[in-house]
Amino acid sequence: MLRVVRSRLTQQWSRYVLVVICVAVCAAFMTAALGLASTLSASLASSLAAPYKNADAVVSTPDSEQAPASADAQQLQTIEALPDVKSAWSPTTKMVHAKSSGTDTGTTQVNDLPADTSLVPAGLKDGSFPDAANQISVSEGTAKAMNVGVGDTVQLEQYGSEDGTTADYKVSGITDQTASGGVPDWYVTAAGLKTVPGEGMDMGGGILLRTDGTPDEDQLAQLATEINRILGTGQGGQPALTVQTPDQMAQDLLDDMSQGTDVLAIFLALFAGLSVLVALLVVTNTLSVLTAQRARELALLRCVGATGSQLRRAVLLEGLVLGVVSSALGVGAVTALVVLARTVVSTGSLKLTLAPRDVVVGLVTGVLLTVVASLGPARRARGASALDGLRGSRAADGLPVVRTVFGAVVLIAGAAALVFGATQHSAGWGIAGGLAAFLGVVLTSRAYIPSLVRGAGKALPGGIPSRLAAANAARYPTRTSTTATALLIGVLLVSTVLTGEHVARVNLLEQLDQERPVDISVPAQVGELSQQQVHDLGALPNVLGVQTGGNLPDGASATVDAAQYLNVQQATDLRRSVADVLHVSSTQLSGALMEKAGYVAVLDTMLTVVLALLAVAVVVSVLGIASTTSLSVLERARENSLLRALGLSKRQLGALIRLEALVISLVAAVVGLVAGWLFGVLGVMSLFTEGMTVRPVVPWGGFLLILAGAVVVAVLASALPVHRATRLSPVEGMARAD
Repeated sequence: MLRVVRSRLTQQWSRYVLVVICVAVCAAFMTAALGLASTLSASLASSLAAPYKNADAVVSTPDSEQAPASADAQQLQTIEALPDVKSAWSPTTKMVHAKSSGTDTGTTQVNDLPADTSLVPAGLKDGSFPDAANQISVSEGTAKAMNVGVGDTVQLEQYGSEDGTTADYKVSGITDQTASGGVPDWYVTAAGLKTVPGEGMDMGGGILLRTDGTPDEDQLAQLATEINRILGTGQGGQPALTVQTPDQMAQDLLDDMSQGTDVLAIFLALFAGLSVLVALLVVTNTLSVLTAQRARELALLRCVGATGSQLRRAVLLEGLVLGVVSSALGVGAVTALVVLARTVVSTGSLKLTLAPRDVVVGLVTGVLLTVVASLGPARRARGASALDGLRGSRAADGLPVVRTVFGAVVLIAGAAALVFGATQHSAGWGIAGGLAAFLGVVLTSRAYIPSLVRGAGKALPGGIPSRLAAANAARYPTRTSTTATALLIGVLLVSTVLTGEHVARVNLLEQLDQERPVDISVPAQVGELSQQQVHDLGALPNVLGVQTGGNLPDGASATVDAAQYLNVQQATDLRRSVADVLHVSSTQLSGALMEKAGYVAVLDTMLTVVLALLAVAVVVSVLGIASTTSLSVLERARENSLLRALGLSKRQLGALIRLEALVISLVAAVVGLVAGWLFGVLGVMSLFTEGMTVRPVVPWGGFLLILAGAVVVAVLASALPVHRATRLSPVEGMARAD
């Protein structure tokens, strides 16, 4: 049987191309999703460790709610006298505004320098660290932003100061740190920090230690005991300080932030799992079609002595080989991209990471996907009848009663829970009901998809090709429903997200309009607006109207009504334009415009992220339609050739194949849109608080794009099969044995 499997894979490789692409895409997406989570975790850990990266050990408090570890000059000298300690530094910070030639950096941090400058978490790019009270060093990024260099003078002003107290410093050096991760942009000597306006504070950086090499656990414990004794901590009910390496401290901070769970990895893995579910349907369908096409081959193998178990193992081995090859291609592509990005692209503080876990999970996902997808075809191959196979007959598709009944029960229960959650404004019931209803729609697809496809095929114009397309699509209902379900899942989820975002946006903004109807309020200090100003304001883009006099809010001389659904940039530009017309600062204007724009920005960002993640599932389902259509054309080579011999033209044959793909795509799209709209509206109703009325709306623009996309999908998926079918001559096709 090994020779049989090898022969199939090498001689009929073109039939597996789309399966390989589907599995490779899923394995790559799973690897990339987990790799993104690993990258962000590693980058965050690096950022958290940045203030301590040049230290060998850090003294800190075990609880973030406690006062940070700090020491005065005398205590630091005592710590440095310990046998394992070479130097110690307890950073002190002041918050200031830095100015130079009219450029203001805003609020920034300035730290004192330790005697041992190797503890400073920044290296020198130019010049030297300050060695006088009137000198200062600045990070490279801030130096570029302020256009200052070594020898220039900067002015520091106390943050929040009203008396205008400032101090001038001469830039002595440029450091390679670029304003990130709690690392200050400015450093002065300890004496220089005293002349900086404002009070010094401990920002929670702990006490940094330079030791004889990296200390082990025993040395860290001994240092902790000695330092607690010197600082008087850990006694009389006071919490004891801990001593850790920078990596240990960063990992503890990261664990505290994530509460021990990698939420991002789970979130991304859920979307990757969704693409795996779609690919499972696609690969199962493809392998089932291939197994059905080999009815004669399987029957002949049975006649020459092959057992049913051998045939089953052959199909499973075929799936295993496909899974290994496809997964290796997908994971290899992601790995190559990461390596290339590390080499070519500058990612700044983002550390591109692909952990071994990410690679292994991607490989295992692809292999398990194809093996599980092979179980059904393998079972059918094992039970294939030798006599029926040699006669060329094929068992009729039967309705899976158990799955359909179970799916109907789950669908009814889920729909009931979703409606209950919507009416009672219960998010828990709404989410649980939505997931159950989604599962029910998928499980029961075999019961309604073939009938809908048959009816839609009859309604299509086009004469004989349309009727033949409908008959071909309904001939094997299991294959048709599985193909449609793969696309149905993607469309349903996309339409649910589109509907939910649109309904939430419309209703939130309507609620805000009722509670805070004024978009931009002009303060009374501006005085009464002239007719020219009113005209200029009304002529601005996105302005619907200007109201002066009459019922105005207290303290307002006029109000400006803006268009809905403005994003933050549009709202900011509008406020600035209004301020320019009135010759005032935009900060003097009030109103709910920016709040509304903030909601729009959040919803738009969420929509973009979710749709981008769902795009992979849609791509896989498109590949599924292309794969099934291609194999269907191969399976019907003799039938198509007979139709050509009876007078069907190449153009009509191409239309037949395209219409078959089109009717399947449109049925899946329409069912997905209807179900997705219901899920989206009911889902938003369950999430809104009681007392907020939800008005159902339809995102017609998005839905029309989805329907247009279904047509494009059908045309693209059928392009190669149409080319293959019309190129085959009737004589050659009728002479084929398969």
